[in-house]
Amino acid sequence: MILNNVSRFILILCLLTPSILPAEEQDPVLQTIEQAIEEYKQQNYSNAATNLDYASQLIRQKKGEALSAFLPEPMAGWAANEGTSQVTAASLFGGGLTAERDYTKDDAKVNIVIVTDSPLLQPMIMMFSNPIFAASAGQFELINGYKGITNYHKTGGDISIVVNNRFLVTVKGRNVSREDLMAYAKNIDFKGIADLP
Repeated sequence: MILNNVSRFILILCLLTPSILPAEEQDPVLQTIEQAIEEYKQQNYSNAATNLDYASQLIRQKKGEALSAFLPEPMAGWAANEGTSQVTAASLFGGGLTAERDYTKDDAKVNIVIVTDSPLLQPMIMMFSNPIFAASAGQFELINGYKGITNYHKTGGDISIVVNNRFLVTVKGRNVSREDLMAYAKNIDFKGIADLP
């Protein structure tokens, strides 16, 4: 009877082991931060700083992947590439995080870009908060409840929307109708973007 119980315990342990092992695989961000702590304790400050910078980059990449998920699917009759995200260094264009996707239909093209964590957002946010500046940049209108500025001429233009004073969404179009450009803007989940940490 005792042997039977021991056998059962070993069998259960064997069955659980595969599910336990993946949980032991450490998150690369945490692993890099722990390496930085060890380097710091050993007074290897350069290596510690490098590891922390790397961990910060990994976190931004995860945030970029989450941001890319909010780039809408192509509308009926349109094609699109895979959404991409990119972390830009502070030395380039003020830095920040962007997610981008292109949409095409015959010779029409729409490009959607979401930008966050960039110092360049501040002038745009200030413009949105000042109706006089906003009016000079284009037509001011609400898009799904969020402030937008539309600038459309004949066969193309752009729509800029600020979300929670943290994100700038730009929808640009070439050889595209104003209706299609606006439809793409309205297909974006701004509330989901606003809820991102």
